[in-house]
Amino acid sequence: MNLTEVKEKQIRERVLAAMPAELSLHKLTFFHSRGNTRIVIELDKLSDPYGSVNIGECEGFSRALRTALDELERETAIDLNYSLEVSSAGAERELGSLAEVQRFSALPLQATFNNAGKVLTEVLRVNRIDGETLECALADCRVNRKKFGPAKLRKQIPFSIAWRDIKKIRLHLDI
Repeated sequence: MNLTEVKEKQIRERVLAAMPAELSLHKLTFFHSRGNTRIVIELDKLSDPYGSVNIGECEGFSRALRTALDELERETAIDLNYSLEVSSAGAERELGSLAEVQRFSALPLQATFNNAGKVLTEVLRVNRIDGETLECALADCRVNRKKFGPAKLRKQIPFSIAWRDIKKIRLHLDI
């Protein structure tokens, strides 16, 4: 392991140790440039149906983590020279697993996927998940009503998408 990998591992450990019980880590990303490390953390709240983390929870976690990282610098004598960004994973978060798709299946999801040699992007509702296959239909949302019309949305036939065919899937915010 090089020094950067060691620092990332130690920071990751501190991130997890500082995490309050009601929150979880959605995403941790490191950006390195000229001796500085930007640490970007997206938080999730499993008890919230939308996974929403409020600003107070982000601030509290950020303060606790800064204290933990300052302590790490004192213990190891390594200058981390970091900037820290802590936020909620967001209303249009990307989903990275079938478990996350299952968790948010009551909400419209925007998926980019392969279908018969074409790459499509549609706003879907997931009716059920069978193994690694999603049974879907077009979601009844503003973008689909405009694109397909309300009559076609009512008459549509559900279709299946294999998880391996999904290139990207995220929550869709219908405003």
